Order: sequence, then structure tokens, then C-alpha cells
Amino acid sequence: MPKVEEKKKKHIFFLPLMFIGMGLGFLLSGFYENAFIACMFIGMGLGFLLDSLFVVEESKIKIKKVCKASAFALMLLGIVFVLAGVSYLTNLYLITVLKNCLIAFGLIAFGLFIFLKGVEEIKS
Repeated sequence: MPKVEEKKKKHIFFLPLMFIGMGLGFLLSGFYENAFIACMFIGMGLGFLLDSLFVVEESKIKIKKVCKASAFALMLLGIVFVLAGVSYLTNLYLITVLKNCLIAFGLIAFGLFIFLKGVEEIKS
């Protein structure tokens, strides 16, 4: 029986957006004290969000159906990173207040993502 090849799916947004955010943060560091970390968080968050919404199959970018639980966990993680980055840029006091909550939500979302991804792999 011939083996059916699966389409190779790639998530390509996280890493480049993180480095773009770091570069922008480096450029803006003369204007904002915490721009490097803030822009890196925003880039990482946008990378998580885009990786949960879009997938590259072979040479085409397609919108992913967000019906998998792991995609929702990845989106939550992206939102946490974007909120952390924006709070770094807008109000440094805000990040000191929200730091523990953002870290906790980020860790929980990442743990859920790993767990749900594993469950989805077992099902398939």
C-alpha cells in the first residue's frame, strides 16, 4: 500500500517577529527606557497570535481554522506577551503591578498549549 504523504505545515511567524521586535526596541531605546524588552514582548506576542491563526502549507499561507484547543492556548499566550510589551511602553508602574499575573498567565497558557498539543497528537 503506498504511503500517503502529509502536507508539511510550518509555523513561521514567531521567530522573525521576535527579532523584528528586538530590532525596533533597540532603535527606540533612545526614546523609551524599556523599549527593547517591550518591543520584544510585542513581537513575540504577535508571533504567537499569527502562528495560531495562519499556517504555511508547502508554499501557501492559509488561514487556520481555530478549532483546536492548543491554538486557543497559543492565542492566549500571544495576548499576554502583547499586553506585557504595551504595558512596558506605556506605564512602567503598570508592569510592576501586573508582572506576577502576566507571568502566571503566560506559564499557564504555555503549559496548556504543551498539554493540549500532546493530547491532539495522541488522538491523531
